[in-house]
Amino acid sequence: MLDADELEELRSLQARAYGREASLTDADAVRLRALEERRVAPGVEPVGLDFAPTADTVSPPDRGESSDDAGSASAEAEDQGVEAAAPDAAEGHPSPVAEGSPGTGESARSLWRAHWRPAVLAVAALLIVGVGVGWLLFGRSAATPVALSAQQQEWQSALIAGGRYDPGSVRALAVEQGAVISAATKDDGAITCLLVATSASALPTCERTETVEGSGLFGAVTVESKDDIRRELNVQMMFTASGEPAVSTYTAEYGPGTTNGVTYANAGEAEKAKRIAAQGFEINSLWVIGYDGEVPVWTGMALESFQTCLMYDGSDDLFPRVCADALTLQEQSATLVLNVVDEESGEVVRLEVPTWSDGSSSLMITREGGADGAGGDGR
Repeated sequence: MLDADELEELRSLQARAYGREASLTDADAVRLRALEERRVAPGVEPVGLDFAPTADTVSPPDRGESSDDAGSASAEAEDQGVEAAAPDAAEGHPSPVAEGSPGTGESARSLWRAHWRPAVLAVAALLIVGVGVGWLLFGRSAATPVALSAQQQEWQSALIAGGRYDPGSVRALAVEQGAVISAATKDDGAITCLLVATSASALPTCERTETVEGSGLFGAVTVESKDDIRRELNVQMMFTASGEPAVSTYTAEYGPGTTNGVTYANAGEAEKAKRIAAQGFEINSLWVIGYDGEVPVWTGMALESFQTCLMYDGSDDLFPRVCADALTLQEQSATLVLNVVDEESGEVVRLEVPTWSDGSSSLMITREGGADGAGGDGR
C-alpha cells in the first residue's frame, strides 16, 4: 500500500502521463511504474493461474459467504451499464444494472456451463481449420507501458478524474481495435473492474476481487458498425501467476455473410450454414474444413445426438452427411468417411477426416481411380 504522500505523487504522475501533453521523463516513468506496482489491495494473494480457464478449471463461487457479506457486496457495487467517466459524472444517478452483485458471477458461470459444449467445439474447429481468431495469449499485462494516442490519453484522464475508482488503480493493459482496455479497483481493492473504452465513456464490468481471481472478467463493446456489418470486441481479463491482470481479445462480426459472429468466405456459405443448421445442427459448431473444387465441406455437431458430423455442400436440405460419436473418434483415432457421387462425371468423391491423437483433424479427398482432390488441412 502507498501512504498519502505517495498516492498524491502517483496521481500527479498519472496526470502527466495520460494528460493531453504527456511530459514524463524516463525517471518519472520508472517511478510511476514502481508506484503502480506497489499499489496492491491488502490481503489479496496472487492466484497461480496463467492460462485461459476451461469448463473444468473455473472455480465455483464461495458458498460460505454470509448474507451480510452478500448484502455488503451489493451495496458496494454500482452502475454496470455504460459509465460516463468525466469529472462531473453524476454520482447520484447510477445505471439500473448493478455491478459486482452476488448473482453476477453466478449468472456468468451458468451461461458458461450452458454453452460449454459449443465453446469446446469451437476450439476444436479452430484446430481443424488451422486458423487463429485473434485471441492473445495470457500474459499480456501492464508490465510494459501501453502506448496511447492523445485522444486515448484524454479518455484515461477522464476515468482517473471521475473518482469512481481507487486512486492510482486505473491501468491501461492493451489497445485493440481502437479500444483502450484497462483494469481498476474499487473500495480499496475489494472490487476489480475491467474497462473497455472507445470514447470518454467506458464500459465497466466489475466483480469481487476474490471472484475475479477464480473466474476472471468478461466484457464486450461494438467497435465498428457500417454497411449492416457490426464488429464486436470481446475481452477476457484474468490474473497471472504473479498477480498481474492480463487480457485476451476476440473480434466477432455480425451481419450479411456472417453467422453468429463466425465469418464465412461469402454470403453463399453463410446461407448454406443456416440451411444446415435448420436440419438439426448447432450453428456455432459449423466450420468449412476444406473444398471439393468450389464446394464447401463442413464439420459440425448434431443437436440431438451431440455427434460430430461431416457434411457436403449444403445447397439443399438433402445434403450428404455422416456422423459418429466425437469421443469414440478421438479415443480410437478413427476416421469419418463420406462417399458422394459426382452427378456430372459419375465419379465417387471420397471424403475422409481422420482424427489425430491431439483431437485435431484434416480433410483428404480422393476420387474413383485414385485421383487426389484438393482439401483443407487443419494440421
